[in-house]
Amino acid sequence: MNDKTPILGSLNEGSLKTETTPAHIPKQFGQGIIDAHLHLDDRSGGSAADAARSLTEAMNACGVSHAVVLHLLWQRWSVEEVAEALSKEPMLTGFINVDPHSPTAGMDLEKGVSLGFRGVKLHPRLQKYRPDDAACVAIVQQAGELGLPVLLDCFPDGDWLLAGLSVLDYATLAKQAPKTRIVVAHAAGHHCLDLLMLAKRIPNLWFDVSYSLLYYGGPVVDSLFYCLRSIRYERVLFGTDYPDRPLKTSVEMSLALLNQFQVTGEEREKLLWKNAHELLRTQSD
Repeated sequence: MNDKTPILGSLNEGSLKTETTPAHIPKQFGQGIIDAHLHLDDRSGGSAADAARSLTEAMNACGVSHAVVLHLLWQRWSVEEVAEALSKEPMLTGFINVDPHSPTAGMDLEKGVSLGFRGVKLHPRLQKYRPDDAACVAIVQQAGELGLPVLLDCFPDGDWLLAGLSVLDYATLAKQAPKTRIVVAHAAGHHCLDLLMLAKRIPNLWFDVSYSLLYYGGPVVDSLFYCLRSIRYERVLFGTDYPDRPLKTSVEMSLALLNQFQVTGEEREKLLWKNAHELLRTQSD
């Protein structure tokens, strides 16, 4: 673990200021895009450190200045290996994946903080629980007390629908954990309009556009951009869900859509980096 005070570059002016993360790991935010939703690629057979280096190289090649790496418990690396890999890459910030129904969930979250993770990743769809059940609410409340944002998967595929999940479950969770900044991943896909209406009423509810922006076409993408405009580009985040596609491909396709929908100026900056910078601040900032 590096004990130095981290350097955080001002995203709009290029100046430098100091900021302390929970584990005192130096992180750098330079000019450019912040990808608020991606993962390390564990398909190559290398180490977590190899995957982190490869990701940083891909980011440098396509103008991504910083990224939020979402740890996944089913990847083949231990949480310690992932934390160590991220600690060596100042352009990467980690969110730890916790299973709320594990008997050690609370301790796992505290351990994540000690390892340098700056947020929490929850996956109700694959880890088989409801976002508003008591165990999930408890973890999200604990994260809020620690000043950590929480990102939850919310892609309405067949499994999500068969489990009877609803965007209302995420709203209920957010209302029960008002101190926690909650990011609904993938903007709830084709349920994005429902999510928009809820986010307008619940101030700690955020969403990212990862995967959905490039997965859907036609009217769903129209609806996604309507949601962004309607909420005035507040509390919304850009993400690619790498390694779903090569990072450069996802960034180029996404920016082409932003151009097509004439997202410019302050609105473009909010989506691409300003909101993510706000989310990644801790209560001690």
